[in-house]
Amino acid sequence: MMTEATTNTNAANHKILAIEDDPDVLALYKSYLQKRGYEVLSATGATEGISLLLRNPDTRLILLDLNLPGGMSGEEWIAWYVAQGKKTPVVVASGKGDILTITKGNNRTAALTKPFHMEELQELIEVLLADDWHEQVSEDKKMH
Repeated sequence: MMTEATTNTNAANHKILAIEDDPDVLALYKSYLQKRGYEVLSATGATEGISLLLRNPDTRLILLDLNLPGGMSGEEWIAWYVAQGKKTPVVVASGKGDILTITKGNNRTAALTKPFHMEELQELIEVLLADDWHEQVSEDKKMH
């Protein structure tokens, strides 16, 4: 089990972009992750998320809801993101039933179905921010 100090050290300088239209959920993400040492950028829509990402190229992880207002859905955001050739991992967190279909076959995305425990999100973030996360995922695929 990781100690709080270890978690905070590992989180140092890790910037996370959270794109979520529900202000209560966005506030929860921000509070939880900041307490663990992450810098959290927050956007309430896809266009704002794109703008923040372009202004913060050092973002290490993106937390994305699929139900976004303003003309661009989370699915369309992922398509834009993939077309840009970006490599930053994306955690798709949504209550939509087809969440696994949306993330399947894309090695830059992981899925969390809402509702979930924040500890599940934290564990997923730690794996995705590990320097060798691609190797961890590849090794896991070999074992199954």
